[in-house]
Amino acid sequence: MLPRIDDAHEGRPCVLVAHDGAGQVLGAAALQRRTAPGPRVGEVAWLHCREDPAAAAVLVQAVLERTADLGTVTAFGRPTPWPPHLPGVPLHNRPVTIEAFAAAGFRTRHQWLLLHRGHTAGDAPVGPTGAPARSVPWITPDGTLHTRRTVPPLPPPAHVRRQLLRRSLEVLDRAEAHEALATVDLLGPDASSCYDTLVRAGFEEVDLLRSLVLD
Repeated sequence: MLPRIDDAHEGRPCVLVAHDGAGQVLGAAALQRRTAPGPRVGEVAWLHCREDPAAAAVLVQAVLERTADLGTVTAFGRPTPWPPHLPGVPLHNRPVTIEAFAAAGFRTRHQWLLLHRGHTAGDAPVGPTGAPARSVPWITPDGTLHTRRTVPPLPPPAHVRRQLLRRSLEVLDRAEAHEALATVDLLGPDASSCYDTLVRAGFEEVDLLRSLVLD
């Protein structure tokens, strides 16, 4: 199994492809290098390998070789195309992928707890990649309720987040929108309080979304 690296150009991603001797594709990753202006940074936008350990290891090794001259490499730091539009790879659905990065020295950069209400845990609307199967309202870690794609701003102070969260839950209740998603910044100082508020409102844990960094 060998990685095939497409030509890379500054400012846009290149694609790393792992394939077997017969040419069958076993996995791929998108890698972008930024060397000017500012810090020399590499970014893994996505990596897919069907959770095959060998393919994951080969792709991560190719990332390391391609970024050996850079100061920092991040992984899964871009917002997802599905609600709640936060960066991260789902820990429970993608353990092999995360373990491959951890074995290469990557550490957790951000971590969000994904919660859902409206179904029992076994019926939560989450597909095989961790993506919700349909669009529902969601509450981002700053406590704001959203119904369309958005990237959360910088987190406000803890007491403001708690106020926003209570207001968002009140809006959902008034609209009789029982089903919703929510995310909690587990590295935030008020994570426990926000989590308790959501659990009391009927939310249940679905997965952990994690972004990574090597520096």
